[in-house]
Amino acid sequence: MIMLVAIIALLGVRIIRMSREQQFRPARMWFIPSLFAVLTAWLIVFEGFTSPLDIALMLVALAIGIGIGWYQGTHTSVRVDHDAHAMFVKISPLGGLIWIAVLALRMGVKYATGGFSQPAPGTDPQAAMAAAHGPAGLISMALLALAVGVIFGLRAYLQRAYTAARATL
Repeated sequence: MIMLVAIIALLGVRIIRMSREQQFRPARMWFIPSLFAVLTAWLIVFEGFTSPLDIALMLVALAIGIGIGWYQGTHTSVRVDHDAHAMFVKISPLGGLIWIAVLALRMGVKYATGGFSQPAPGTDPQAAMAAAHGPAGLISMALLALAVGVIFGLRAYLQRAYTAARATL
């Protein structure tokens, strides 16, 4: 229960921060999404979701996430400072809620399937691994890929807005 309260508190702080104007530098705004993508790929391989069908599902989830992120970008105000080579971004509450909903759905699937609990003593480790690699585990990983896609889609939208604003100089 304490973990759930902590997660909700962190998500609340994130929504508040997302609704304030933040400075982005186009040259550096791809670092964190790239880091998330590498970590997600590592988790997918570590969890053993490497069959061609699993990879195809992850790529579909990533593509859907990019579309959602692009849509989130349309609900974002972008102000470009040409002299500082920066942009100031304010994501609408709807855009923030889209991202939070994707992560909450992933956490909900993982929680509902017992993904956060330790196997009971005496439980066969092979059976526990098989359960983690079942449909619920696959859905959880696909939702993580979707969340990465949302981040990439939003950043792609912001990059396009910055490039279009720079072209008007």
